[in-house]
Amino acid sequence: MKKYLSIILFTAAVTSLTSCLKDDRANLTPTNSPAVVEFSSSTLELPSSSVGAKYALYERAYELDPNIEMPYVINYTGGSAAPKDIKIKLGIKPEAIDEYVAEQAEDGIDLDYTLLPSAFYSIPAEVTIPKGQRMVKINVKLNTTLIEDFDAQYILPISITDADGTTISGNYGTILTKVSVKNKYDGNYTVTATAPMVDATNPGLTGYYPLDSDLITTSPNSVVMFCNTYLGGLQGHPIKSGTANSYYGNFAPIFTMDDNGNVVSVTNFYGQGNNSNSRSARLDPSGVNKFTVSADGTTKTLEVSYIMVQGGGDRTFFHEKWTFEGSR
Repeated sequence: MKKYLSIILFTAAVTSLTSCLKDDRANLTPTNSPAVVEFSSSTLELPSSSVGAKYALYERAYELDPNIEMPYVINYTGGSAAPKDIKIKLGIKPEAIDEYVAEQAEDGIDLDYTLLPSAFYSIPAEVTIPKGQRMVKINVKLNTTLIEDFDAQYILPISITDADGTTISGNYGTILTKVSVKNKYDGNYTVTATAPMVDATNPGLTGYYPLDSDLITTSPNSVVMFCNTYLGGLQGHPIKSGTANSYYGNFAPIFTMDDNGNVVSVTNFYGQGNNSNSRSARLDPSGVNKFTVSADGTTKTLEVSYIMVQGGGDRTFFHEKWTFEGSR
């Protein structure tokens, strides 16, 4: 994932002070910059929040594991290192979620976020930036095996509540982390056809391969297709209409495997027939229909055949091989 450039981080840190410090142009020089304690984005992905958002929102996805360590860095900014041991107290700020959701709603974005239950994680109550240093690294302990609702959008809002007399950043004193889980099938894949796609209703529609697609966890044994090619990372399946790019609306396959990796069902993310196109999905039992994962998890291959059903009849036949490229 992309990281902030260091110059952007420095600029954001300086900008964050404008709401709580006097406008003193002398403070813009490194030697005169006021000391501020804040969360650093150096160990996080590029935030999914907009540039002007009050809080930065980061997204992280982890395997099902009771002992996840989710790292953060707290910085001491300014012209020099910490002049003393700076004791920093941490806490959870649930109201930050409500503020973020309300702010996004003003821009027409409807979010349904849930506070990550306290049983799922533990954070250090207090950490120290040592004298002469500029940062401290912390780990939040996370147990993803407790997450049963894979559709829930869990948010962890961590806040610096006290900085031992040092100013707390107005922008990065609190950050939001969206926590989701990944099963062993989750990842980014290249999708190719093992046989031509056939649309029985419209022969002019053909397969659009290869595809850059993600498989994203929907349950411990199932994943849904998010396509980066043409659809820009949305749930769906691109096709060709002559020489033009197109896609099937209200259709994205969910693949469900048994404990041995056999594909036992294919369903439609948008509902089995209860959508505006009356589209559903079903497994084509004539295919290989097997998900193979190496012991070390580095090699993953899905061979699957499935059918898009429309109005009760079999319409489109897919025969695909999904080759794992890496984590999403």
